[in-house]
Parts: sequence; structure tokens; C-alpha cells
Amino acid sequence: MVINESISVGLVNNIPKYLVWKGRTYKIDKIGFHHTHLGGDTLHHTFSVVSGSVFLKIDLNTKNLCWRLEEILEGLSFGHGI
Repeated sequence: MVINESISVGLVNNIPKYLVWKGRTYKIDKIGFHHTHLGGDTLHHTFSVVSGSVFLKIDLNTKNLCWRLEEILEGLSFGHGI
């Protein structure tokens, strides 16, 4: 499901470890994919992460340092990869 809402992200050594969305905390169990891309003149870091059985796609805007939850899929089962 496409969300595109602001979130808070906790980092350890510049790696996302948890996020908070609508008062709920999601511990990041695994980072599956990370890429960078330009949106106009702004560099974005996009991460695909797993929290339990929830897949989340999060984005960091490096111009304003704001994090956004782009997508969430709940109730999925993951094997060895994302």
C-alpha cells in the first residue's frame, strides 16, 4: 500500500534500526535494498526494510533531512531474502 507520510527513524552508525509511524514503532530486522537517486536537485536514500512480517519502503531526503514512509505491506512471509 502506498503511504507517503512523514516518519521518525532511529539510526545506529547511520543505519536505520527502527521507525515510528502513527505512534507505532517498527524494529528493523533486515535491510534488503538501499539505493540513491536524484529528485530534482535533491539526493534521496531509499531503503527496503523488514520488521517482523511487515515490508516497508522508507526514504531520506538529504536536502531537508526528512524521512518518509513510501510503502507498507503487512502479513507477508519472507524466506532468505526480501
